[in-house]
Amino acid sequence: MFWTVVNELKSPENAGMIVRSHVAFGGEEIVVIGKEPWRFKKRAQSFSRRLEQLCNFRYLKDEASFFDWCRDASVVPVAIEIAQPPTVLPDFAFPDRVAIIMGNEGRGLSPAFRTQCFATVTIPQFGPVGSLNAAVSASIVMYELTRREPVERQILDAKYIVDPAERPRIPNRLTGRLSGPA
Repeated sequence: MFWTVVNELKSPENAGMIVRSHVAFGGEEIVVIGKEPWRFKKRAQSFSRRLEQLCNFRYLKDEASFFDWCRDASVVPVAIEIAQPPTVLPDFAFPDRVAIIMGNEGRGLSPAFRTQCFATVTIPQFGPVGSLNAAVSASIVMYELTRREPVERQILDAKYIVDPAERPRIPNRLTGRLSGPA
């Protein structure tokens, strides 16, 4: 069981991609730390495929509120960040109830924030790249968290079969009517 946490994330594209991966990998809530709630407009929705409609969001105003929530909900905070010495992702055993935390695209997560986390996990990189994109990192970690789970969905024509009742309702651009289940 995992929660995806973003701390001061700014990019609508990253927000959309993180939402899409969160839904695909079966996360619980998306926890947003920061002053402003995410606004899912066209740029973010082009990456999320409007899957934010299927998510439960928890907005927390600051880092202290986040750590209070973790304690009250018995959720273990794990920072995803490049750190020294590294605890590399393949070697890390995630707790059963874990919050995976992604930082701001430019600043990442502060050392003060990371010291309050149970662990800081680093995704190993092998090519000449200084860091991975926040959404890419989140997706890699979500995959690692769930890769041993049994795959229950069937595949048809190179896609997983999704029941229409599970799909988000999307307004038709011409008529404004909602598609999908009522």
